[in-house]
Amino acid sequence: MPRSQSRLTWLRYTIAIVVCLGIGALLAWPAFEMLWLAGTDEDFVSRQNRLDQVQWIQTILIAGFLYTWFFFFGATVGSFLNVVIWRMPRGETVVSRPSRCPFCSTQLKWNDNVPVLGWIMLGGRCRTCRLPISPRYPVIETVVGLIFLLLLQFEVLSGGGNLPGVEAVRLSHARAMLELQFPLLSIYVFHCYLFSLMVCWAMIAWDRCRMPLTLCVLAYGVGFLGPMIWPNLYPVRFGEVDLGSVVDAPRLEVFLTVLCGTLAGAAWGMLVRAFVSKPLKDDHSHRLGIPIMMVAAGMYFGWQATFVIAALSLLSSIIIWPVLKRLGRNDFAGGVELSILLSSFVFVLFWKFWDQPYGLTDLPKAAVFAAAAVVLGLLLRKLTWRPTLDLRRFQRPADSGGTDSPELQVLASAGTIPENRQ
Repeated sequence: MPRSQSRLTWLRYTIAIVVCLGIGALLAWPAFEMLWLAGTDEDFVSRQNRLDQVQWIQTILIAGFLYTWFFFFGATVGSFLNVVIWRMPRGETVVSRPSRCPFCSTQLKWNDNVPVLGWIMLGGRCRTCRLPISPRYPVIETVVGLIFLLLLQFEVLSGGGNLPGVEAVRLSHARAMLELQFPLLSIYVFHCYLFSLMVCWAMIAWDRCRMPLTLCVLAYGVGFLGPMIWPNLYPVRFGEVDLGSVVDAPRLEVFLTVLCGTLAGAAWGMLVRAFVSKPLKDDHSHRLGIPIMMVAAGMYFGWQATFVIAALSLLSSIIIWPVLKRLGRNDFAGGVELSILLSSFVFVLFWKFWDQPYGLTDLPKAAVFAAAAVVLGLLLRKLTWRPTLDLRRFQRPADSGGTDSPELQVLASAGTIPENRQ
């Protein structure tokens, strides 16, 4: 048996054993708790120690169940995003047609569609034709699962510890499961929705496909209507403006936040797009993913965030440029979009720091990050600049006489055509 197949076999057995042990622990927990407490002595100290041990084990089980559930929920969303990334740019439906093998068009079974685990259990090959399935599918599922998991830890379980203007009250795992913290959960869902769409845009740009209009409508529609219905989705508003005498001042402030965030995101998106080399002819995305993602970031996080995200994305683009160049991405297709996704995620995880870094308020912060972004953008343009060859200067002038065919008039070197020897 090849070494790779042997590793996959051991990995399958390990996953099966871990899943069985987890399910068994949850089902047998009441019996275990009863037997563990039944062996205690009559003294108070011994019984209290046993109770502390039971609570410690219970906390571990609840935390494991919570993290596993949210990870696989995010991975399931990532599995659906794989379908969106492949079908939407090609004008195919994403709901009515079941998943199939891209080679033999065999419909996949339900257990083959289990996120991450389905690909591992199949050994990375189709069950029918045995042709390899791209590892990009489980990678995207894992990335989206980790996004959901980290946002859960930083935004919900920390009691909004990463959100500016929110007094953080750390939640236990049991309390997070049993009590619905609607303000935090609404922000969590709002951000998970945005990052799911950002993954789609980044991977569509990586594939050099056209940007579907439907995704933009879904993103911008929710980005506008969501905060208008629930203003608490914006931890940071438009600015220090007194709107107390205006009717429904919170929603007017939210509207100004959305408007300014959209305009700032569009401006930074077009500027960042100008810093990158022009796309090739086979790149149908036309670098439109950059302004689309920046507009979405401005709508969901406010205009203040666009300056930070632009600077961070250009910095990360410079860092990953050598890696992408080694992978053959000389046109940098999808590189800036992935950087915007990463920078937006880092911004949200540490939003409280980026709100007023080193005591800088909105306008000084915007000026500092704008200057940094321009410098980094010029450096990125220098790195990604690609010399182009204009073949028109090798062509024979149109007014010159001659009966040669058009094929003989293109890029003829000296001495190749008899006329050039004269």
